[in-house]
Amino acid sequence: MAVSAVLHGTGRNVKVSADTSANIRRVARELRYQPNHLARFLRNNRTNTIGVVFQHFERLSDDNPYYPQLLNGIMAALFAVDYTLALCPKLVQHSQDGLISDGRFDGVLWCRPDFTEASLDGLRHSSTPVVMMHAPPGSAPGVPTFCADNDGALALVVRHLVERGHTRIAFVIDPINTHTAEGRVRTAAFEAAMTAAGLPADVVVWDYEAGELEGYCGRDRPHTALATFSDTLAGHLLARCARLGILVPHDLSIVGFDSSTFCDRTSPRLTSINQPVELMAREATNYLLRLIEGRREGMPDEEVAAFVYPCRLDLRDSTAPPLREG
Repeated sequence: MAVSAVLHGTGRNVKVSADTSANIRRVARELRYQPNHLARFLRNNRTNTIGVVFQHFERLSDDNPYYPQLLNGIMAALFAVDYTLALCPKLVQHSQDGLISDGRFDGVLWCRPDFTEASLDGLRHSSTPVVMMHAPPGSAPGVPTFCADNDGALALVVRHLVERGHTRIAFVIDPINTHTAEGRVRTAAFEAAMTAAGLPADVVVWDYEAGELEGYCGRDRPHTALATFSDTLAGHLLARCARLGILVPHDLSIVGFDSSTFCDRTSPRLTSINQPVELMAREATNYLLRLIEGRREGMPDEEVAAFVYPCRLDLRDSTAPPLREG
């Protein structure tokens, strides 16, 4: 008890003399004693760790600007209060209990979720607070959500392209994101915007490297403009067009989604929807931290929140009127 009082600051009722305290600290230095912070956290029923779940994490790279923006926002919130960030591949783990909310994390931030029966069941029975990013409001009962206004964003894209004379426009999405909540929402938003404009809504599923473009680029190319799910996919399309001799924007206009600094480094510079990823991530993480502290203090959970962030279209050089239409 005396050792704990001196080294850990516990046991307020334990009286230890100055000489004994000095002896304890001297012996601790000689033995190179290190306190087990994990054990202390577990005794206090906390780990000071947030799990950030990416089911389809690709990689950190110059041509994938989304993740640095997201992680900057999360770390700005967590590091300010001495929390640790852990990246996880799944919400549901293959363990006896099955849930990632098994005590290893104080809270979970789930990014770009794709919902399965197992993950939805895990959310319903989770004792750990969960907040979702890039999921539309009401995606899962009782779970707060933070996402862009995808309907407004795709309406901006379609309006911009139609005003420049395009009538044959397609939405390009990669196979992985066809299964995410946001992938489905953006696809539906594009279809709704095209229908409102009185135009057919074509959706094509291409891999990130856009290898399908080679068989698509003949004289009878079916579209004069492509709206894409992400800047990463749009960047690969621009690179593939350059290799195939397709001139952007004269032969084909391309629009991205995220509008990071990456868009100013592409050739041509990429017109893109600007969603405030870093702000969304920081505010979602701060909201999660408030939920965690509220539960520790025995406070009732806040009313489930759904935050939708307005977007804007940043015009650069990758869109123009089509050379021919019809």
